[in-house]
Amino acid sequence: MKTLNLALIAILWAQAAAAETKIGAAFLKIGSSARAEAMGGAYTALADDVNALYYNPGGLAALKKSELGFTHTQWLLDSKFDFVGFAQPSKLGTFGLSFLRLGTGSQEARDANRQAVGGFTAADSAYTLGYGRTLRGISPKGAISLGANVKYLESRIGSDSASTIALDLGALHQFNGLPMSVGFSVLNIGRGMKFIEQRDHLPLSLFVGTAYRLGGALHLALSVRHEPYDHRTDVGIGTEYAVLPMFMLRAGYASQAARASSGGTMPLGGFGGGFGLKFGNYRADYTFTPFGELGNVQRISLGARF
Repeated sequence: MKTLNLALIAILWAQAAAAETKIGAAFLKIGSSARAEAMGGAYTALADDVNALYYNPGGLAALKKSELGFTHTQWLLDSKFDFVGFAQPSKLGTFGLSFLRLGTGSQEARDANRQAVGGFTAADSAYTLGYGRTLRGISPKGAISLGANVKYLESRIGSDSASTIALDLGALHQFNGLPMSVGFSVLNIGRGMKFIEQRDHLPLSLFVGTAYRLGGALHLALSVRHEPYDHRTDVGIGTEYAVLPMFMLRAGYASQAARASSGGTMPLGGFGGGFGLKFGNYRADYTFTPFGELGNVQRISLGARF
């Protein structure tokens, strides 16, 4: 069983960056949005679409229309990470549902003597129910939106499985008269994931971020992430420039990705970029992130509002 666990952990970027810690459900560190990850993951104060279910549930309240979103990520070592989300505004607030899955495909299993003993599959999944609502009158400087998620997490390695429940909390504040917002979120609050006799912490993460729009066409975003169990703080910085109303260019830097890129020795480690297309209520986004010896990551996101 230990061999199987190591085989799965080896494909996870988060664990490659922090192999010394006992963190379970590390797939929750993989970004669900091509737009967000092209901007270095600095999405805490920008989350205004269905991906708020992943980055900051407080951002759900920003949706004025129903939204369906899908992201496919060609992850490291030929694994695949997929996200599907739906959000529905109502008079009571915005409700959201999402499903994400990291699949490794077929893997070769070996015993303690390094002899092949057949194959196995491994997958991690998360089912999320979220809610966000804007509260007015609390702050004279703008509207505050609050949100929360309840998540069911499941990991399967061969015939073994583990599951648990986790919570997310988030807040988003848009300033009156200023093209500026600030956000805060606490993700993956829970007991942890237990395989056999070992219970590992969930990747508890505290985010604080800000975003500012310059001239109506340029977005600047910053997000700081602290992981208490790892005693680690990372920074994400991103930009988005609307070349045309329908075409956006994006670039960003994530210190966590830089550390995972061949131990931080790759010259462009941590940098990523991409573009977005928008046609009325439809959008498509793409991002590319190099990870050195671990490989390259590509994401494609599609979305529709109606």
